[in-house]
Amino acid sequence: MAAPKKTILLACGSFNPPTHMHLRIFEIARDYLHRMGKHHVIAGLMSPVHDAYGKKDLAPASDRCEMVRRALQTSDWVHLSDWECGRTAWTPTRQVLQHHQELVDSMVNGNLDSAAKRQRTEELGWTRDLGTEQLHLKLLCGGDLLESFGKPGLWKEEDIEAIVGSFGLVVITREGSNPLKFIYESDVLTRLQRNIDLVTEWIANEVSSSRIRRALSRGESVKYLLPEPVIGFIQQRGLFGVTSEYAKRLSLLVQPMQLPPSFLTPSPSDVDMTYCEGAPSPRPLTAPPRRLTERDRVRIEVLLDGVVVISDRETCL
Repeated sequence: MAAPKKTILLACGSFNPPTHMHLRIFEIARDYLHRMGKHHVIAGLMSPVHDAYGKKDLAPASDRCEMVRRALQTSDWVHLSDWECGRTAWTPTRQVLQHHQELVDSMVNGNLDSAAKRQRTEELGWTRDLGTEQLHLKLLCGGDLLESFGKPGLWKEEDIEAIVGSFGLVVITREGSNPLKFIYESDVLTRLQRNIDLVTEWIANEVSSSRIRRALSRGESVKYLLPEPVIGFIQQRGLFGVTSEYAKRLSLLVQPMQLPPSFLTPSPSDVDMTYCEGAPSPRPLTAPPRRLTERDRVRIEVLLDGVVVISDRETCL
């Protein structure tokens, strides 16, 4: 059996903002490729699209790169590539793949002069550890990108040929979708099917950047949908319609709820355990709390992720 090919996964996208699902697809793809035994994934790259892509509500490239950088703080193998954002105009996906393949080849082969090599090493510091073996780049994407190949005028046929034929696809699909049917209906994809790895995500996750932007613009919580450092940066920069008042509320800590003394159970240090004749139980060192004889209305305010929830509870003790 042939040795697994050393492979780098590249994901292109808006990452506006980067969600947990953007990060999860790297883990899902690596697990699958290792399980199949044909590839050994040594790195992953996230390449945010240029501002000139012109997508609605697209945050500035510098902010999107910083969000990706913060989202990847806990990953030891997925990295940010800001090359695409640093160009003077939007770059087609085919050219993005070609650039990174040439970068990897040049670092591995050592065919750059010292100055150029230092520049490229600073551009992507992770390339220092690539070794000298040949590396293969594959485009990591969702099923929606695969289906977009069939939209008239969206992709050049020669670009589809190069992306699938020269690099290959790792497509993360949803349970219930039918990517094989779409491949069957495309002559180009059918011919190049050997270079397409279809990976089903069995743990459903419908988190989308557009829905998160909508929630943020409405002042709703996005906790546990985005990495915490990304949420902090969005608050700091006021992105996606987050107002200063909402950001201030989000930054507040939940304060412990103060209960009336009668709700509290005394600890052993609060009780005199000395036996007293005629006393059926230990005596508190302090006066017992006043016994409530009327219905008290307790107003509880809970501050949770910047959303104040007001509830009224009646207690009778």
